[in-house]
Amino acid sequence: MGALTKLKELFARREPLVAPMDDPFIQIDKTATAERLRLRERGAEQGKLEQPPSHLRTLDAVEAEIASLILETYARAQNDAASNVRTYDGRMAELGLLGSVSSISASARLAASDFKASIANALNRLSNSRDAIKNSYDELHEFRTEHGLRRPAHKAMSGVAAWGAIAGSWAAETILNALLLRQNDAMGYLGGVVAAGTIGALNVGLAAIVGRQIWPLVLHKKPAMKLLGWLVTIGWMGIVVVWNLGAAHYRDAKVSGVASPEVEALAMMGGGLDSIYSWGLLIAGIVFAGTAALYGFRMDDPYPGYGRVARRHDERCQAYAEDVEDATIELKEIRDVAVDEAATVRDELESQHAERGQIVAARSAFVRRFGEFSDQLEVIANGLLQDYRTANLTARTTPEPETFSAPWSLPRTTLPSPPSLSVTDADIRKAEAALDTAIAEVSSSFDDAITQFEPLDALKRRLSDA
Repeated sequence: MGALTKLKELFARREPLVAPMDDPFIQIDKTATAERLRLRERGAEQGKLEQPPSHLRTLDAVEAEIASLILETYARAQNDAASNVRTYDGRMAELGLLGSVSSISASARLAASDFKASIANALNRLSNSRDAIKNSYDELHEFRTEHGLRRPAHKAMSGVAAWGAIAGSWAAETILNALLLRQNDAMGYLGGVVAAGTIGALNVGLAAIVGRQIWPLVLHKKPAMKLLGWLVTIGWMGIVVVWNLGAAHYRDAKVSGVASPEVEALAMMGGGLDSIYSWGLLIAGIVFAGTAALYGFRMDDPYPGYGRVARRHDERCQAYAEDVEDATIELKEIRDVAVDEAATVRDELESQHAERGQIVAARSAFVRRFGEFSDQLEVIANGLLQDYRTANLTARTTPEPETFSAPWSLPRTTLPSPPSLSVTDADIRKAEAALDTAIAEVSSSFDDAITQFEPLDALKRRLSDA
């Protein structure tokens, strides 16, 4: 459908979301760190030396070492956290269909409109086919009225069968004539076949033409055409008799062994035949001519022109039926594609919406865990400082610096802010509803269109009753 196909390009296949580990940050073991840094021993040693001095307002070397360890751990954690947050944000940016929610409703409406346009085009094509059938019915009705016909047109014999029968008549006559005309022929059987084939072709060919073109005129409503048909038919019958009688005399002349049997045959016309075989040649020629004429006559409806008009009408009816079938198949394919694309976009939209919720929740949980880890580092740092300071206070006699009573604060940085969610849940629900509406509208339009495709039998009844 095009309108919804473009949206499917936003279905980029992505790797499945992998939730972070329960605790992705490096943990500091306070006890082990205190032992590794020898905080109690070093605190006692510094205390005995009355260090750090009471007037010191900053961290001493040991405290600075603790703070440096904590800050280094925090910096690594902050870099990892920022990288993970950017991964979540990038993952949300890949949900391209959510960014196109505003165009989904328009695309859905466009898809439905495109389908309706396809229906209109199909109905226009069928309208032309219906008009052709109506004109055909008018033509058929006028022909029947003009010629006083009330019967349907007779189904014509297939051209293969008719021409096959005519060719069979010619072949049979040729074989029979060849056997009867081979006597005293200088070329023997070949000469007899050539002569027989020529006689048969003229005899059968003329008969087929008369049967197809002339005999139907005998049934014509107009007296002049009827008279013409009878006159030509009678004339043809005379020609058939004369032609085949001449062929029979030609055989007699050949049997008698005269030098010019063709001339002798003309001289013998009007006399009797000398042989029963010559009579057989005469009768066979007349029979084969009549057979060829009969099959020529049966090649179409016996009334002149009726078969042609009826066939044209049947062809238009068949064309209409094929147009209805083609239009139905075409619209069904368009409907299936449109519904499939709309359903696919809707399912992908739901999937991306749900995935966005998972990403937002996972990102929030990660940011929260980073904050908790930062608090934990601050607590550990103050615990390590407390171990050092307590040992120092126990060993010293002078007052401790003011910094010993002040908690140490971890300097923190802010992680990247989450991208703004310009597409709300309501927007997504609206787009999903538009897709559902498009699916229902396309399906309903298809059903309505099918009811407008008037079946051929109903169209025939309507036009016949008109």
